[in-house]
Amino acid sequence: MYVYNFISPNASEEDTDLFFGPLNENEQFILIQPTWIMAHVMHAAECFKSISQARKNGWDKPIPSGFSMYVVGKRKAQIYILNLQ
Repeated sequence: MYVYNFISPNASEEDTDLFFGPLNENEQFILIQPTWIMAHVMHAAECFKSISQARKNGWDKPIPSGFSMYVVGKRKAQIYILNLQ
């Protein structure tokens, strides 16, 4: 199982612990960049070889606000997103 955690730059440690916790030392988080859309997230999660391939497969939309979870691809990558604005 592949798990990817994405957080927005303004998420506090309390927010991270609330949505993802309790955390252990093996947890890794990918910081969402201000210009990213869902295609960037899917590429960073290794679901697609390129951002343009992710866009062509329907991920050319904004990252939703709040907390969301997706299971994507044949390898069933679990993608968790905490996007606080």
